[in-house]
Amino acid sequence: MIQKVFQRAFELLRDNHKFALLHLVKVKGSSPGKHGFKMIVTPQGERVGTIGGGDAERKMIEQALEALKEGRSRSVSYDLSRKPGNLVRSLCGGQNEVYIEVFMPKPCLLLLGAGHVSRAVAALCESLEYPYVIVDDRPEFASREYFPKALDVAVMRPAQYLTRQDMPAFSHVLGLGYNAEFDLEGILPALTQLPTQVRYGTIGSKAKYVQLTQIAKERGTAEEQWRRVKCPVGLDIGAQTPAELAVAITAEVIASIEGRESKGWS
Repeated sequence: MIQKVFQRAFELLRDNHKFALLHLVKVKGSSPGKHGFKMIVTPQGERVGTIGGGDAERKMIEQALEALKEGRSRSVSYDLSRKPGNLVRSLCGGQNEVYIEVFMPKPCLLLLGAGHVSRAVAALCESLEYPYVIVDDRPEFASREYFPKALDVAVMRPAQYLTRQDMPAFSHVLGLGYNAEFDLEGILPALTQLPTQVRYGTIGSKAKYVQLTQIAKERGTAEEQWRRVKCPVGLDIGAQTPAELAVAITAEVIASIEGRESKGWS
């Protein structure tokens, strides 16, 4: 059973999915679950392994689902008795402690453009082990030589890439291309094609954003959709060089991760 739990945990981590791993870390007295029992719980209802069954396991599944919603790990201690106010209803009489370890999906970035800023952002993604995809129609830029750990380096226009059926579950779409038209070609269709929780940003000035807003409006983009696009993207740290811009952008991506104590994507 433990082997199945660890194998499934590996698969969920590899595929960048959210899940909780429940560890029965302390057992005192009589208990159907034994020290070291483990169980996986996913938001979609998947269960692998056991921490003992019964009402205790049912309650810990509820606790795990709450922890997944919060994006925070937690420890839960309980008595296996029918005393008034007890979390778990049981006749065993022992005491248990379960550590619910939450694994959140890592940010997955779609980087539009393969220039200097994208290279710097990609380097940070690789250090952070964040998956990312590069899209650029210039083969001399969109090369595995510059992006060795990318999930994909697509030599094509953004609109063409967005028609693919094998795209990963992106969390962020970033316009870092060689001109505004290239970025818009990816961002505008993505706003309607990708899930609503995806975040969007593009490098540039506030003046550029005014111009982009006008173009988006002329192309029929709804105002509430366009408001999801942040420009300039990245924390305001006075960044100037590609490396500094990458730090600002990546820091804001980190701040937007669910469950983090930060100002988020502002």
